[in-house]
Amino acid sequence: MIEYFMLLSIALFAIGISGIAVSRHFLIMVFSIEIMIIASSLFALSVFSGFLYYGNIVLLLVFFWSIAAVDIIAAMVFYRYLVRTKMSLDVTKLSEYKD
Repeated sequence: MIEYFMLLSIALFAIGISGIAVSRHFLIMVFSIEIMIIASSLFALSVFSGFLYYGNIVLLLVFFWSIAAVDIIAAMVFYRYLVRTKMSLDVTKLSEYKD
């Protein structure tokens, strides 16, 4: 059963990497990073489930999910800034907006 979770987490991580590699849109890249964080927490849960107590696993998951939440909050703030200043959401064009 644990092997299936490991395979699922590796597949999710590969989907996240391909989302970053293929797309240059800001929101798709943020969602891809979010998928990679969730995949890493699932992998850590499946690897450490036999070694850690239940409380330690919950702390590990809360740590990963708090990092993911901070990532989403920072992305929303940056997205709002880009929309207000009418900048493009294509990350390859962000270097043109240097002050």
